[in-house]
Amino acid sequence: MDLSIVLDPDSPVPLYRQLYDQLRAMILDGRIQPGFRLPPSRKIAADHHIARVTVTAAYEQLQAEGFVTSRVGAGTYVSELPELFPHQVDSASKYAASLSTWGRRVLEIGASDDRGIPTGRRTIDFGFGRSFPHIFPYDIWRRLLARYLSTDDTMLSHYGSVAGFYPLRQAVAGYLRRLRGVRCTADQVIIVSGMQQALDLLARLLLNSGDEVLVETPGYSGAFELFRTFGARLRALPVDEDGFPVEQIPASSQARLAFVTPSNQFPRGGTMPLSRRLSLLRWAREANALIFEDDYDGELRYTGHPISALQGLDRDERVVYLGTFSKVLFPALRLGYVVLPSSLSNPFHQAMNLVDRGAPTLTQAAVADFINEGHFERHLRRLRSEYGRRRRSLVEAIERYLGDDASYSPVEAGLHVMLYLPSAVDETVLVTEAANAGVGVYPGEPYHLDRPAQPSILLGFSGLNTGEIIEGVIRLAGVVHSLMHKSGQR
Repeated sequence: MDLSIVLDPDSPVPLYRQLYDQLRAMILDGRIQPGFRLPPSRKIAADHHIARVTVTAAYEQLQAEGFVTSRVGAGTYVSELPELFPHQVDSASKYAASLSTWGRRVLEIGASDDRGIPTGRRTIDFGFGRSFPHIFPYDIWRRLLARYLSTDDTMLSHYGSVAGFYPLRQAVAGYLRRLRGVRCTADQVIIVSGMQQALDLLARLLLNSGDEVLVETPGYSGAFELFRTFGARLRALPVDEDGFPVEQIPASSQARLAFVTPSNQFPRGGTMPLSRRLSLLRWAREANALIFEDDYDGELRYTGHPISALQGLDRDERVVYLGTFSKVLFPALRLGYVVLPSSLSNPFHQAMNLVDRGAPTLTQAAVADFINEGHFERHLRRLRSEYGRRRRSLVEAIERYLGDDASYSPVEAGLHVMLYLPSAVDETVLVTEAANAGVGVYPGEPYHLDRPAQPSILLGFSGLNTGEIIEGVIRLAGVVHSLMHKSGQR
């Protein structure tokens, strides 16, 4: 079988990614059937005059995402996948937004929670979502900002587009296509002042009081609270090691949308496998629903390559993709982006125009240059190295000093570890006692919509050095063991 693979060595897309993209498309389109044996890596490498390691990297990525399986000594075979959609998609099946009362009114016109933060002296703070100040290239950032401050460009003298600085939208679209597998154009990308603003506008446009929303538990409490302010009824499904359990969506569910974190489940950790992703998309199609994909730290994976976004599998425009710069640049930047289905583009624009005037153009221009000049991807590579080392230090310390008294997701991704502890440990007492020992840890209970089966805490590692991480875990272990001893478990 001729796979008709065409590789362009002059493209900015890495060769392994070009090969991966083409094979993935053939599998999804049905041009390669389940059970088909892919050619040996040596043959493809020879046929296309590329290194064998390039082919191996593409095959490994396909296997990591569930598209193929490898059999030792037998080769690499296309996996059996659930049927999602016909190979020829009927345009009439694509999602057409049904706006809320508030959203319809917008078109007619024309137009940090501190809950659970420990008290006491915290010399070692395991706060999550923070950046380490010595990693970010502030010298480059200051130079890029100065570039615009030192000119007479009229950009600084008036409001920019509410949709965002167009060169930044182009840069983001290119980055998302190239490295996150998102299917989008610059016109679909909207720059927002953080994830919460995007969720707020989307909820106003799409939710009426009483509408059901599917969410993960534990999950992002900021989304829970926002949806509730619009009168939504939240149906929470407990996640497992594979994230959101699509198969547990009740047949009686009337949900209009689902909010999920497929690349790295927040806050528990874990990656949604391909079979569940396809099942979730099939559910959205059958239920005429929409999916909000929160990809808050999808770039930060420390083994292999980042898992492609769920949105890249969507043919019916049923996924709204949400991303942020806060986790990979610095939190104070307050910039995020949303990739919209076509039917939501105009309503979202009108809503932005009514309630906001867009993010600061100067900052957006600097970020656009930061991406276009290659600083962003170099910084990402450094983050993966530095944060990967910090996470390994945290995990090694947990295993050494807490051992069987703690469990966590083994997926090496994100900026924190959610640590589950013995049931005899009172979560609230632990947070307080840890603070008294000079360690700031954060309770897991606020992220659950059901009663947690066992106490948990969140340990962020991105703002600490390895010495602080190890010392913090040693102190935390002392507190945990003391509480277990008092409870009679030790």
